[in-house]
Amino acid sequence: MSLKSALFEMQEALKEPRAIQSEEFFIKELETSNNLNPGTLIFFYNNLMASHMKHAKNNDNQTEADMKKVNRKWSKIEIEFMSEYIKERQEEGAQNITEILEEVAQLLNRGYQSVNYKYYSLLKTKGKIQERIHEPLHFTTISYNEVPVVSTEVIQENSPVSKETNHRDDDLLDVLSGLITNVQKLPGIQLNELLRSIYNLTNMALQNQAEVEQFENIKMEYNQENEILREKLTKKDQQLLKEKKRNDELQKEVSKLAKEITAFNQLGDAAKIQSLKAYNQRLNYIIDGFGIVMKVGS
Repeated sequence: MSLKSALFEMQEALKEPRAIQSEEFFIKELETSNNLNPGTLIFFYNNLMASHMKHAKNNDNQTEADMKKVNRKWSKIEIEFMSEYIKERQEEGAQNITEILEEVAQLLNRGYQSVNYKYYSLLKTKGKIQERIHEPLHFTTISYNEVPVVSTEVIQENSPVSKETNHRDDDLLDVLSGLITNVQKLPGIQLNELLRSIYNLTNMALQNQAEVEQFENIKMEYNQENEILREKLTKKDQQLLKEKKRNDELQKEVSKLAKEITAFNQLGDAAKIQSLKAYNQRLNYIIDGFGIVMKVGS
């Protein structure tokens, strides 16, 4: 008998908490039947009870299998439970860490990959802290004259960005770990093929993005050229309207002159000479800079 059997029995009992009439009696009975020291199970009972109530509240319509597929964020209670359980099991003589982590996964109703990743992440973080603690300190002495003047201003410490960054990294790694666990539990899906497909999709998305940007640049150049051509066409239209208006005015003057010439030809010789002298005195010529007659009129 051991802690393992006691906790699995406790887990089954917590599925029907109403059947437990006295928590104190229930815990003592488990400790006695499994040859455990008094008080050993109190910590585990409280943590399992809190975890069970939390999951029951958030997942009323989900089965245990479904809950394992959901990538839940690790709570402080779960981390403490895992650490204490591993320590107690190793003190009992259990050496296979894989089996112990599998037991933790079953007790916490989590996927094995999630528990495995969290355990080794904590070990890695703990190892970095230990390295900082045991890192030797190096002191360099200087002469008294080289001692800098102490500033009277308070130097503000930098904000603890690294902690938040590590927290976000842990969340991302938990998501990836949960994704791997979920895919492995789904039948007919190969993890390597899925990741390779996602990678290929991102490459295609980047290529499409570059092509879209190139198309937008071409479209912008085309619109600019169209705008320039439109402005030139507008100027040509305005110039053509001016030319047409000027030609119409000239046609009117030419028609008027033709009528006067016709009337002139119908006169006699003496009348023609007299009329020609009078007409010449009042005839006006309008000529442009190129020598072209712009207007003829009296």
